[in-house]
Amino acid sequence: MSRKRKFDMIAFDMDGVLVDYPSSWTWIHKHFGVDNETALQEFIDGRIDDMEFMRRDIALWIARKNDLCRADIETILKPLPMSSGIAQTVSALKVAGMRTVIVSGGIDIVAERIASLYGFDGFVANGLEYDAGGRMTGEGILRVELVNKRRALDAFLRRWRVPRERTVCVGDSFIDASMFDGCGLAIAYNPIDDFVAMKADVIVRDSDLRAILPFVLGDRAIGGESQSL
Repeated sequence: MSRKRKFDMIAFDMDGVLVDYPSSWTWIHKHFGVDNETALQEFIDGRIDDMEFMRRDIALWIARKNDLCRADIETILKPLPMSSGIAQTVSALKVAGMRTVIVSGGIDIVAERIASLYGFDGFVANGLEYDAGGRMTGEGILRVELVNKRRALDAFLRRWRVPRERTVCVGDSFIDASMFDGCGLAIAYNPIDDFVAMKADVIVRDSDLRAILPFVLGDRAIGGESQSL
């Protein structure tokens, strides 16, 4: 008989974790040949909020194509590369009886596709607003605050009555640190900054998402680092 599992739910960041690219937003920037460095710095400095940050990103795209619509965004995002091992990872977690969710400041079109394709139990991500004809209005839809992802995580905990200490969070950047504060095991997967690595219980550097499984389901000691050869 298998031993009782230690965790009941796992929350994954999307961009840089489930998606093998730093950001679904910047993937679109790359398509249009634009960058948001000014807005990003103003957001980091606290001079603009999440809504204005999204608004400025979207404005860059519309400036390149003023009739931009949902179908265009779906086409642009379709080639976004997925990380290796998602299907096997989600399957193993489900066999263990764990809920699997996506909590992302990325774009909901991608999160919905991943959740459907791999069988996640739920997802929450930010969106783009369209008019009745599917044309972009220039506004974003805020569901996940970048500096407070824990709030979005908490909604899942309440829905399924999962205690924080029985929750795992997987992320790769400082934006995920607030989630890390609200869970029982924090895994920095291929971290891109020192802050998220410092806040994590475990650091995993690997090209395949399955590398997290020994820490979630097995006997690997917490507080270490795993690195593929």
